[in-house]
Amino acid sequence: MRKLRLEPQHPFYFRARACMRREAPQIAHCWSFTDGLAAARGPRRHTAILQLNGAPVPAAYYRRWPPDRWIIREAIAGADVRIVCSEFVRGLIAHYYGQDCRVMFPAFDVDEFPKGPGPADGRPVILAIGDFTLRRKGARPLVRAFDLVRRKAPDAVLRLSGRSSDALQRELLESVPAATRERIEFLGLGKPEDVPAQYRAASVMALPSMWEPSGGVLIESWASGTPVVATRHGGLPEFVGEGVGVLFDPRSDSEEVQNVEGLAEALLAGLDLAQRPGIRDACREHAERFSWRTLGPDLERLYEEVCP
Repeated sequence: MRKLRLEPQHPFYFRARACMRREAPQIAHCWSFTDGLAAARGPRRHTAILQLNGAPVPAAYYRRWPPDRWIIREAIAGADVRIVCSEFVRGLIAHYYGQDCRVMFPAFDVDEFPKGPGPADGRPVILAIGDFTLRRKGARPLVRAFDLVRRKAPDAVLRLSGRSSDALQRELLESVPAATRERIEFLGLGKPEDVPAQYRAASVMALPSMWEPSGGVLIESWASGTPVVATRHGGLPEFVGEGVGVLFDPRSDSEEVQNVEGLAEALLAGLDLAQRPGIRDACREHAERFSWRTLGPDLERLYEEVCP
């Protein structure tokens, strides 16, 4: 029996197409494949812009039904302008879909993440934020690397903020000695309004992920004044500036970081970076490169170019 797997974005195609017919816009700027498909098909009285802030790799995105393969390919091929969030994603689109794209970093409202002072009690705090049920997010190598970090920074704390199952938490804790387990805190999903305070209270934010298309959590961390540690893989190196972050080689091109020792060294370097005078101001300044104040005019110029 074939199972129909409809998700909220699939019926959105019909709403988007009806809206375009009703409003007759000059520009249809689309952020998903379903409204991108609606903009690309039917009577065309507009310029279709498709903006991709992810990496639609076939193995990860395609499902048998609904026919996501066809939806994604048609939306990408039918767009008049394709925007991607990094050179990394641009290369993937060229490889898998044979289309070129413009690279425009995603703009963030950095004012939602006020700069903070770091840990209130002075302890080294390493923060990681993400869906840790996804293996590529690197929770397993991060916890093992944290155990190595504690040999030189015994007071350090690791906080994991985001989705994680009870089984995963048990697995992570059982992978390290009891003394290290006591220094690991699972914050859970929480509420979105809790996240800025988590960044502000951290010494460094760690993102040991594979195949990340861009660095949204990096920008949020910098806006809060917190330096970062990130994988030299995917789109992340395009976001990390000198003096506000540490990159490390994952020694992997698969689903998970293999270089646990390198990650531990990067975390220690990140903790050292967090102690430098003026680091939190430097991080905030770097985050401004990705603010709407900085990147908004680029989008306005694009609109003027495609619809003079």
